[in-house]
Amino acid sequence: MWQERQAGKLNREIEELLVPLSDADGLCDLIKEALTQGRRGLGAEVARAKPLPLLPLVVCEAISGHYEHALPAAAALQLLMAAGDVFDDIEDADSSESLPARYGPAIAINVANTLITMGEAAITRLKARGVADCTIVRVMDVVNSYCTTACAGQHLDLSLTSKMDISEDIYVRVTGMKSASQVECACHIGALLANANQELIDIFALFGHTLGIAAQIANDIRGVTRGSDIVKHKITLPVIYALTQAEGETRNKLVIAFGQQSETVPDPTQIKDLLFSIGAIHYTTVKMESYKQRALDTLSKAEGAEVNIERLKLFLE
Repeated sequence: MWQERQAGKLNREIEELLVPLSDADGLCDLIKEALTQGRRGLGAEVARAKPLPLLPLVVCEAISGHYEHALPAAAALQLLMAAGDVFDDIEDADSSESLPARYGPAIAINVANTLITMGEAAITRLKARGVADCTIVRVMDVVNSYCTTACAGQHLDLSLTSKMDISEDIYVRVTGMKSASQVECACHIGALLANANQELIDIFALFGHTLGIAAQIANDIRGVTRGSDIVKHKITLPVIYALTQAEGETRNKLVIAFGQQSETVPDPTQIKDLLFSIGAIHYTTVKMESYKQRALDTLSKAEGAEVNIERLKLFLE
């Protein structure tokens, strides 16, 4: 299938970037570990039905009919986003399986810094793929702009960590800056490397933004149904909605369960049942589907420019 083919080429691109680290006393292994977590390039999820790491390649091929020249940019995004994940784990300190928890913050910081350096080096490999210097500069500028937005979103998220009265508008703003910006960047870069005009680039950037918000909301739903976000006292969209709807003892239970200063370990099953009974999961699901529809409506605008959007629709299923 096309997913396996593109994923194989992306992984080979990343492996080539790792060659200089092969004798670095375990650093290469830690880099690979960071890249296999979550949605990164070396992870198993990259070849599944909705492989987000492949978005720059899928967008580029949809517009221009080929994607191989975009591989260094796709690799760069995975390296940079993996670095962000490591820094996020250091700042949140909420996972015993993370790199900082297992190896200490000093080693984790060094891994993240190495990932950033490698990501910047990956972009320069576009030259060998025949990409014009002016386009490479534009790619670097776009990537740096989105990375800055993601950092600003992370700062806002950290500043709100101890607050319970987060509005849905603030949630959407933080999600758009911190999470959706990564997907938006991937689509923007794919269109840019396909030599698309600015109107088409803007269409794909907006598609990526709305897709990114929908993907984060889907993660919020999974975090509740699996209980992981409940144990971490993580305030996500289902919780924000529930806190605005619940009253009396029910609301008190939610405040205790999701209070960052609370030493009480919440019962995931009980809290999950509360969120379902209040209608929080239903509301969040409706919101997710709304953003998916917005993404599809945006994507449909590209059809008039003779863009093949069929594979991109898979990301909305």
